[in-house]
Amino acid sequence: MNTLLKVFTHEASSFFSCFSILAILLILTASDIYLLEQDLQPQAFNSIPTALWWATATLTSYGDATPITTLIRIFGDLITIIGMVVLPTGILASG
Repeated sequence: MNTLLKVFTHEASSFFSCFSILAILLILTASDIYLLEQDLQPQAFNSIPTALWWATATLTSYGDATPITTLIRIFGDLITIIGMVVLPTGILASG
């Protein structure tokens, strides 16, 4: 646990950068899903904040709405893989 705490302390700026990138990715994805799915599913994606909820829920492995468009499904997969696995694992491994 001490080693893990030292890594978190030493790599704090990297984690901040990682979370900043994830926040930008979430906003861009929410905007994209709103633009692409609002006509197909107006009840599920009726605003950008609602789409932001979907993107956040996808990032945390819980989704309450399923997109119809294949492109948005791929976006959801990429968000999950990048956000939950790739970025934090790379930072921890380098630390």
